[in-house]
Amino acid sequence: MVISSDYEEKRLTSSQIETLRQVLIQKKRDLNFKSRYSEEFHIDINERSDEIDFANADAVNSEQIRFRNRETFFEKKIDEALLRIENNEYDLCEECNGPIGYLRLQARPTANLCIVCKEDAERDEVNTYFSKNNRHRGKMLSYLSSDLRD
Repeated sequence: MVISSDYEEKRLTSSQIETLRQVLIQKKRDLNFKSRYSEEFHIDINERSDEIDFANADAVNSEQIRFRNRETFFEKKIDEALLRIENNEYDLCEECNGPIGYLRLQARPTANLCIVCKEDAERDEVNTYFSKNNRHRGKMLSYLSSDLRD
């Protein structure tokens, strides 16, 4: 794909990179579950006096663990972005090695692909999902049709 010259992105300035680095550091500080340990997510004997209480406590713990896992994943992406800043690769696309662009990095400071490569990756992901899904449904339909014949 050819991008017109009036849209061409340039490498970020050092002040832009420093601004984004500070945003990443602040996002890392704002993580809620960062300092919590897995022991906090056990179900206390007092919370399981009956099956409903146990199910409720289990649901709450499952939700907290899910949020913690999301934040752990996000923290890893922040650390990777900070490492790319140190290596002077922060504003370069990992796929095409072209500049990512300041506006994209402002919107998503952990982005590691330019918008063109990200759109291609999402398109491939959707196509892969639908081809797997269609093959699965095709097998299901063939099983159903054979059952109806019997």
